Amino acid sequence: MEFNREFWVTLVITIINILVLYFILKKLLFKPVTKHMNERSQKIQDALDMAEDAKKQVEEMKSEYDAKLKQAKDEGQKIIDDYQKMAEKGYNAIMTSAREEANHIIENAKSELAVEKEQLITSMKKEMSDLVLSASEKVLKENLDTETNRKLISDFIDHKNVS
Repeated sequence: MEFNREFWVTLVITIINILVLYFILKKLLFKPVTKHMNERSQKIQDALDMAEDAKKQVEEMKSEYDAKLKQAKDEGQKIIDDYQKMAEKGYNAIMTSAREEANHIIENAKSELAVEKEQLITSMKKEMSDLVLSASEKVLKENLDTETNRKLISDFIDHKNVS
């Protein structure tokens, strides 16, 4: 094998050219592209982190909302229960008052009926005694026979009933 100097010089120059080209490309192309790719990766990672944080915040807000909603429902149910109890107490008080008033009215009506009954009985007794006295007076004045007495009393009673 012969030593070919030209080949070795060309090989060394080619290697030097490749190395120079590599460093130039690395400096001008690879670093900016790598930097851009790293920046892009970092932006994507930041966006993912922000999305995760937002998701956590939304979940926390949802939990707070659910807790507040449950609390509001519980308070609403308590208020409804309280008003139902108050309404029931009011209803019971009104019903008791109405029963007492009805009983009072019934007692008053019974008392008034008893008084009217007594007045009616007294009035009837007085009227009957007046009738009997009037009939007796006529019978004694006329002093007629029994048949005539009966007829007079009957006519007198019929006459008083009509008027």
